[in-house]
Amino acid sequence: MATTNPTGWWMYHGDPQHSGVVSGSAINSKNVGTLKVLHDLHLGGPVLSVPAVTGGYVYVGLANSAASPGNNGGLLCKINLETGKTEASFRWDINPDERDSHGFTGMGCTPAVVGGKVIFSAFNGVIYCLDEKTMTLRWATNLRYPDPAQNQWVDNFSNGTPNTAIAEGWSSPLVVNGKVYVGFGEGENPTLFGWVYCLDENNGKVVWIYCTVPVQTGVPNPPNLIPPAAAFPAGSPPDVPPPFSVAQQNPPLVGTPLAGATWSGGCSVWSGIAYDADLKRIYATTGNPQPDSNLPSALLSNGLLCLDADTGQYIGFFQATPQSSYRPSDIDVDVGGSPTVFTRSDGVKVVSFGCKNGGFFLVDAKTMKLIAWRTLLPYVVASHGVATLQLQIPSIDPHSSSSEITPHVSNATSNATPAENWMGTYSTAAVDPAGKRIFIGVGGKNYDTVSAGIDSDTTPFMRALDWNTLNDVWPTKASPISADLAAMLDGEIPAGATATLTKYTTCQPPMYTNPGEAALSSPAVVNDVVFCATSNVSLYAFNTADGTPLWQDDLGSQTGGFTGGYGYCLGPAIYQNYVVAGALIAGLDGGVLRIYKLGS
Repeated sequence: MATTNPTGWWMYHGDPQHSGVVSGSAINSKNVGTLKVLHDLHLGGPVLSVPAVTGGYVYVGLANSAASPGNNGGLLCKINLETGKTEASFRWDINPDERDSHGFTGMGCTPAVVGGKVIFSAFNGVIYCLDEKTMTLRWATNLRYPDPAQNQWVDNFSNGTPNTAIAEGWSSPLVVNGKVYVGFGEGENPTLFGWVYCLDENNGKVVWIYCTVPVQTGVPNPPNLIPPAAAFPAGSPPDVPPPFSVAQQNPPLVGTPLAGATWSGGCSVWSGIAYDADLKRIYATTGNPQPDSNLPSALLSNGLLCLDADTGQYIGFFQATPQSSYRPSDIDVDVGGSPTVFTRSDGVKVVSFGCKNGGFFLVDAKTMKLIAWRTLLPYVVASHGVATLQLQIPSIDPHSSSSEITPHVSNATSNATPAENWMGTYSTAAVDPAGKRIFIGVGGKNYDTVSAGIDSDTTPFMRALDWNTLNDVWPTKASPISADLAAMLDGEIPAGATATLTKYTTCQPPMYTNPGEAALSSPAVVNDVVFCATSNVSLYAFNTADGTPLWQDDLGSQTGGFTGGYGYCLGPAIYQNYVVAGALIAGLDGGVLRIYKLGS
């Protein structure tokens, strides 16, 4: 039975394609400045996700709920948009040992509100389905532990290996055609594998699964194949029912395994899965492998996976390219944002995604071949006559083995020291079909002692790109670099060369203004306005055409963790004349939900 899609922001990034585009709203560049806070709500914990908004209600969950004993649990609220009243809610309490590896016990995804149901993933490894009216439980399927009653035969608990992170649910569910698609795994655990699950929307029973870690080198898995280490019940081979089968071997070793590992793992699907109705395909982005490496990396890691939506059959895979890494020493370059599917005006159907290494890619949705790519992170251009050099900026993506806070690291040191790139992107792109533009947030983790947030002196927290060429579409200007930056590049700029840095000109401030301010969030487009949230913790609106700032609101303060603070707003949801955003902030109960509405 086909699912009828509701209106509004009913699932992650607005629709199954994750376009981030809003229709049916009067919000535009002329009136967005009249947005006012209609309700400022404190629900008893931090909001670590983008809400769903449809049918006059907000559906939003907490990362930790004060209503649970010891804050060990979650709460999903149904809130009337106009009154701000919570009319129904669903709470689940968990054992502290079942929380995720970051200490969160509730949820961090956007629920899908469809067909009278509210479906979401939780940090305890369970995917829940609630009744939309009453918020009472309709079904639940455990994806961490075997759940035979739900046709779930995978053991995602790493067979009890001590001192390792356990699998958890971050992925926002995709619900189409009576099916629920969700990613699962834990990329930092070498004994766990990444998975794509397809469940029956009506009862939560597993229809098919796909393991993102091939059991044979260079050979993608067929659907429903389970490595022996992840199969239930334990045995050789375990007795799992059709259509599932157990491989004859675990995945092979890759490089030098981490302590306790006996095979390669990882490749988790952290983000929401996108769908194309014409091709009947789903697209999922994947995380790093274990053991980790720089690019190219092993297995189906750090890239874009395409599967048949009906069967789970492998169709293709594209991995972020080595040259797209800001530094050759970049490792742990997960793809944390979701893919975005759209059709350009030339008729080409495209999938876009960004990588933590700083690269952003356009891939042909049909052939899975690369169309175009660019880095989201800037370089200094040194011109000497007809010759030009593109120089890395030492303060972008610094790699250091020092324990010093914000150490000054040379390009040479960073390029020789393997480390994670925090300054690329964790964002999901939003598309502006009218302007043929793409908007993508820049920057991620904002509490690292070496490189918190982004290098805000040189880097914008959001890029505005042409959807054909990926060139910047907002006005830019190349200006001489500062004395401080010249000093950092001492010895790299040829004598007599002119060194310039290109920046956007119309959106400063707020861009290039607040130290470390990053957009670990997903932009949203409505008419000629693009919204972007940041770690500041702020929500901004810009004109899509030229980047002119139109409106902003600060949701709260960072919590003061390390150099860049610790605070998140992961992006807004838009419905009719309302904008809704939640955040993790300092003080009160650690979180806030704001409902904004256009003024007269």
